[in-house]
Amino acid sequence: MTWEGTEPMTHKEQMFPTATPRRVFRFERLLVGDRWERDVRVDVDATGRIVALDPGGAPDGCEPVAGWAVPGVPNVHSHSFQRAMAGLAEGRGPESFWSWRDVMYSFLERLTPDDVEAITAQLYVEMLKAGFTCVGEFHYLHHPPGGGRYDDRAEMSRRILAAARTAGIGLVHMPVVYERGGFGGEELVGG
Repeated sequence: MTWEGTEPMTHKEQMFPTATPRRVFRFERLLVGDRWERDVRVDVDATGRIVALDPGGAPDGCEPVAGWAVPGVPNVHSHSFQRAMAGLAEGRGPESFWSWRDVMYSFLERLTPDDVEAITAQLYVEMLKAGFTCVGEFHYLHHPPGGGRYDDRAEMSRRILAAARTAGIGLVHMPVVYERGGFGGEELVGG
């Protein structure tokens, strides 16, 4: 999806947002397909793409990786800003989706583009450290604190894209628009 005045990202930019030098690893044990292989040589090009996989390959010039490893995992459902509100909606007493949503909306009314970019970059680095290699970001932050519109309608989306580039994670950006305020077709309020 593109907005007026924006350029779409290429597939390469979406999947491999930062280029790194070519690297060669040798995994002690690696899940390849449905089998565990020993001493697997993995060649990775400058875009982060695996270009060769060689079980039992020569160890020359390889960075050793000890232990067991699995291929990178995609996180297919993320709302990155929620990382910063962890713990705000939990507590004793009756809770529901609606009480949680009220806390979330109150939290969102304070977030600036700089906040969203910083929160998202931190989360994406945490994801990379946990083995996620790409993320599907459901994005529905479109308005500044206090309401209104940004001069650039894609301001918050650009911040999500910048955070992914900073962290070095692949991104599928999924802008979302709400038309109703609940399951019964209520009008939108707040948020």
